[in-house]
Amino acid sequence: MAQQKVRRSGLTMPIVTPRFVDQAWRRGCDFVTLDLEDSVPQDRKAYARTLVKESIPKVTRAGTEAFVRINHEHLEADTEAAVWPGLTRIKYPKTETADEVRALDALITRYEKERGIPPGTVEIDAGIETALGVTNVYDIAAASPRLREFGATNGGYDMSRDLGVEMFVPYDQFVYLRGEAELATRALGLGVRAAPFIANTSGSVSDGSRALRLAEAARACGLRVGGGGLNPAVVESHNVGYTPSADDVRDAHWVLEQFERVQAGSEPWLEVEGRVIDRYEAERARGTLQWAESCAARNREKAEAVARVRVQIEQMQAQQ
Repeated sequence: MAQQKVRRSGLTMPIVTPRFVDQAWRRGCDFVTLDLEDSVPQDRKAYARTLVKESIPKVTRAGTEAFVRINHEHLEADTEAAVWPGLTRIKYPKTETADEVRALDALITRYEKERGIPPGTVEIDAGIETALGVTNVYDIAAASPRLREFGATNGGYDMSRDLGVEMFVPYDQFVYLRGEAELATRALGLGVRAAPFIANTSGSVSDGSRALRLAEAARACGLRVGGGGLNPAVVESHNVGYTPSADDVRDAHWVLEQFERVQAGSEPWLEVEGRVIDRYEAERARGTLQWAESCAARNREKAEAVARVRVQIEQMQAQQ
């Protein structure tokens, strides 16, 4: 599997709200999802499609990846509007069959060819938000090489409505569907997008402390792909929570130092300070260090891009 991209934080924003799109570069996100779906009223869908091409460079100019969420019922029109140079991914909500994914793949392939985009560039994110989608989850995840990360909703209005359950409750009514998606993802060797359950009975989308706890819990479970959010208040929490802390890095170095003793001896493991040190712990420590460096590199990339944009803006203002 290719090296995992750093996608800890993201924001989904209505493409028809100019101030959100224009200011996206300031948010520090790893990715931004330009939304054509739920946040766009039906009478503005056609207008929203005309904005995608000009919006992609606006959100990517500070190192952020650009995703576009299309409408399930407007697959062809939305895909034609979305696939332009600079686009990283199309998010296809309410995916229910593998055939839908293959149809989307064919459309993307067509527009990549017509618009000079290297083949295979644009990824597909198949959203699982219905019971039928859950029953077909393995076939969906395997339907296209454009699916490189996968997972089911950690809750959501569409799945709640489809199942007829309450969304904001103190127990995990979505555990089965997430488990099915995660097993399919791991079986196929894709990037796992999942998180442990942390109750959100208020329905708040701006609780930075909860976002931090969730991201830290996900990373503790070995999960590294964030699902993003709806409010800028959670962006830094996700960036921090999915990134190994200084203590995590020090601990990983310590584990590898102790593992050198294992390799020098005749036993396959040692117990040091109450902890078992073996090749599995050493492998996990190496993974932590590699991920920490990947996150640091991503942070540097975004910071340098933001600095360039600020200079460009200052130069434009000076010329006016």
